[in-house]
Amino acid sequence: MQRWRTLELPWRGVDRLGEALELRMSEPRDAVAWVEHLQRITTETPWMLQSDEDPLPTAGEQRGLIEEYGIRAGSVAICAVRPGEKGILGTITLASGRSRRTEHVAELSMGVAKHAWGRGIGRLLMDAALTHALASRIVKRVSLSVFHDNEVARRLYERVGFATEGVLRRYVRMGTHHEDLVVMGIWLEDEAPTAGGLA
Repeated sequence: MQRWRTLELPWRGVDRLGEALELRMSEPRDAVAWVEHLQRITTETPWMLQSDEDPLPTAGEQRGLIEEYGIRAGSVAICAVRPGEKGILGTITLASGRSRRTEHVAELSMGVAKHAWGRGIGRLLMDAALTHALASRIVKRVSLSVFHDNEVARRLYERVGFATEGVLRRYVRMGTHHEDLVVMGIWLEDEAPTAGGLA
């Protein structure tokens, strides 16, 4: 079975359609673009825990979050951008546990702009985040949750080695009905990353 691949940052290459792409650690200067990215993805897809009705962080608050990811052991914030352009195409974060008993666990969150779907950007972000987690020597387990009907995302997570561990029944309120979340996880020491590149 194909698993995740080593991808060191910063990384420059092309996406699946041949357009130039860069993945790098996010910096405080990305705060405004990051908030704009959040605003975009919360309005164009239903598969976010945050809706377009929820308040977004201010640029200052987002700057503080990015700074925290940079100093917390095992945590990281990564963005995918077009070289020379200001906007963000995709982001991924790992937030490691805050206690001695949970510091080996990181919670993963990811979002890719709809116009960039199908270009392999989500896969590259996953590879970069898992490479960082393994290199930290702190994070051993990565967890995430995904909407049960988001089949494209679930297939991506399964391809890189995540396993379904349970279902949170009726966890998300969507107007007048409720949706299930699937909980998935990967134990990094059980996985063997392959050489880098875009499949």
